Amino acid sequence: MSAEHIYPLADQAARTVDPMILANALDHIAKSAAASRTSTRRLRWIERRALIALKGQEYSDTSFDLPKSSGPNTLEKLQKRMAYHIAVKHDLLETLKGVRHLIADAAELQIVDSVIAGAEESITATPEAKP
Repeated sequence: MSAEHIYPLADQAARTVDPMILANALDHIAKSAAASRTSTRRLRWIERRALIALKGQEYSDTSFDLPKSSGPNTLEKLQKRMAYHIAVKHDLLETLKGVRHLIADAAELQIVDSVIAGAEESITATPEAKP
């Protein structure tokens, strides 16, 4: 084993801690992750990772889906998504304003039509005989 281990805490624990304590901890971690009220990809991964260690198998990240990493550009992704949704809201607002104008125009046309109809009636109506 090299002088500098990739997981220094695990290396130190393997050298100094009773293996039964580590096995109990892994078992508890797996059971706690499985018993969670909400099942997430990360919790399923934690459970499987602990069970793999308990079986003494070598860990391979290609054996199952890893949890999504927030990554260094998470804030940028969030800002882009928010900007997109804000732009969609503005587009919808503009569309609603256009619809409102169409409704107002239609209402004005109804009023104009009723005025024209009333004028036509008065023009075409026969005059009443005056006594």
